[in-house]
Amino acid sequence: MASARSTRAFALPAEVGVDAILITNGTNRRYLTDFTGDDHAIDEPGGIAVLGTEGIWLFAPSTNLPWAQAEANADTTVVDWGTDWTLAVSNLVNEQGWRSLGFEDSTTTVAAYNKLTGHLSEDVTLMAVGNIVDTLRACKTSDEIELLKTALHMTDVAFEAAAARAKAGMTEKELADIVAEELKNAGSEGESFPTIVASGPNAAKPHHAPGDRVLQEGEPVIIDMGALHKGYAGDLTRTIWFGEPSPELVTMYRNVQAAFNAAIGAGKPGMTGVEFDAIARDVFREQGTDQYFVHSLGHGLGLRVHEAPSASPRSRDTLTAGMVVTVEPGLYVPGEGGVRIEDVVLITEDGVMNLTNAPKNVL
Repeated sequence: MASARSTRAFALPAEVGVDAILITNGTNRRYLTDFTGDDHAIDEPGGIAVLGTEGIWLFAPSTNLPWAQAEANADTTVVDWGTDWTLAVSNLVNEQGWRSLGFEDSTTTVAAYNKLTGHLSEDVTLMAVGNIVDTLRACKTSDEIELLKTALHMTDVAFEAAAARAKAGMTEKELADIVAEELKNAGSEGESFPTIVASGPNAAKPHHAPGDRVLQEGEPVIIDMGALHKGYAGDLTRTIWFGEPSPELVTMYRNVQAAFNAAIGAGKPGMTGVEFDAIARDVFREQGTDQYFVHSLGHGLGLRVHEAPSASPRSRDTLTAGMVVTVEPGLYVPGEGGVRIEDVVLITEDGVMNLTNAPKNVL
């Protein structure tokens, strides 16, 4: 009997009007087959999957074949792709008598598309299906939620330990190394993304690579970090400081805190990603600070640190029970600094459940 996850997946080809879907997105491949192998490069995949209406095929090179066979779930048939995976996939299409094959256009290279076209019969249609497979990952299963809770707990523990060791006089890079060490101590497989430590004026950059700048008293220090547990990502941002915060930092922090509290308090199923984002954005607009909120309120979290759904002015998503979303309003004033606060919430049947427990400053 197929798993609940596979049963949902088997409905996708018919939903987009094809016989099967070629899976070239490595995250979707792992989600469907449980095979954890990574791609060396976009033109050197660790495996290729094909999703049918009753089964999944996982094609692997000889070097990854034993690994794939050991990890693949019961709904997946593992196949040696031989010398050319496009030929192996084409042979499967012909064997199954399929007349249409969907493909993930954001991760299928032009070279692979051209090869497939050359191998397939003229009466077989290749059709782009966009991110239809990604939508499966937006609503988490109970097992996935438990994995995410563990990743988030590790992140909380590591943050507290790192913050306790942080002090003025060390560099951003030194603090980032401490975060990495504490993530490992907490049981993490590694970092779900490169840790951000941004201090003083650097805190005005939402994404900043830790450097040699020395942390100083009274200024903002943004720490954005995440543990990794069985492939599932944690994500947490805190803004800390040493000694007494500057008056500018106090004002900025209170403004972000107000937007954060408003969003956490109002999130619920049925709300669109645009509406969720607007809760925080409206608070900033009332403050007259909205020009300094330069990114979206949040994003989905799972096997990737950024996945569906999106909570942004451009989102096309609707929040549904089972989705896991970050809530991370921030303000960034060039030349002065910035503040970001981020927790992760589970959308429930009647609201949100905060899955983050790391302490945060309250002003």
